[in-house]
Amino acid sequence: MSPEVRDARSLSIQAMEALRRGDTLAARELFERVIASGTADADTWFGLSRVHQSQEATAQESAALDKALELNARHLPALIRKGDLYIQGDDRRAATVYYRAAIRVASTVQGLSSEWRAELARIEGLCQQNAHAYEEHLLAELSQRGLGSAGSERFGRAMDLLVGRRQIYHQQPRAFHFPELPEIEIFDHAQFPWVRALENAAPLIRKELEAVLASGSGIEPYLQKESNRPAFNNYGLLNDLSWGAYHLFKQGEPLLPNATRCPNTMQALAQVPLFRIKGRTPTALFSLLRPGTHIPPHHGYLNTRLICHLPLIVPPQCALRIGNETHTWREGKLVIFDDTIEHEAWNRSSQLRAVLLFDIWRPELTDIERCLVTETLESIDRFGGVRREWTQ
Repeated sequence: MSPEVRDARSLSIQAMEALRRGDTLAARELFERVIASGTADADTWFGLSRVHQSQEATAQESAALDKALELNARHLPALIRKGDLYIQGDDRRAATVYYRAAIRVASTVQGLSSEWRAELARIEGLCQQNAHAYEEHLLAELSQRGLGSAGSERFGRAMDLLVGRRQIYHQQPRAFHFPELPEIEIFDHAQFPWVRALENAAPLIRKELEAVLASGSGIEPYLQKESNRPAFNNYGLLNDLSWGAYHLFKQGEPLLPNATRCPNTMQALAQVPLFRIKGRTPTALFSLLRPGTHIPPHHGYLNTRLICHLPLIVPPQCALRIGNETHTWREGKLVIFDDTIEHEAWNRSSQLRAVLLFDIWRPELTDIERCLVTETLESIDRFGGVRREWTQ
């Protein structure tokens, strides 16, 4: 270390001590000597900004903070104070940008003190207040022009994204992506005329499930290792009955020993436009999530299909999150969702959760597009061996 750097560090320490004891004149002189030496770091400039703050010299304080952030864009105190200055200047949008940056930086820091946690809670609260004020301003402007968000749920979700209540989740299929399909997390039942009949059959389906559970036979782990593939993407549940499955269709064909025990379930599924790829799908099974089990966030394989859950046994504290939407299953009420959008599920109760799980074609695909997808996916299995993994 050169003598100049050692001297600068010594001056910086003296300046900080002067600042702590309230001697702002001495602190300013010392900080400026360090700056004049050409060795000032972000902490030095932040220290000088504190001097300017104590003297209510806002413009000089802001300029010193800018210098600190030029040298270290992740300087947490400088980010927060810069946000505070924008609040004072009634620029809440700019303040929110700095506060959010500070929150992101803090999320990477281990062992924050209680004082810093309180400070982060303060700016998080300000971000929420700013978002609320921002939304009220936008809605008031729309109202003045004879417009409003009422009657458009999609616009309401766009507003949630704009003010930070939601985040953007994209389709991220792990095997096959069909472009330009709508990114919808949970689908409205209105475009699926077969839903009501399936829901009406839920009591009979549940009776068959209860008989399966009473026998205990035929249930296997939902995730099982394939002999010709590494055991990736298993969420820590590989070969684990914590997430169990009783298959009715497997690898595209009815699993007869199981299917024959559930005739009402199979009859109900016969009325559904199941996703059919030879050797792969349809998939239909009773998905069993045991108490305390959490399926971590993940993505499905194909965005040309949708996943359906018909909830049959749902104790409290069980839920499914797809993107921004956290859905609480209701027994007998179908949920249809895009599993290529990040999703997770949990059972935090002391009882079993069970749903009938199956996959269907995306309704947006034309007949020729379904034919092209089918031929393409089936041809994959004719190249280099079969891999049956699209049931997750």
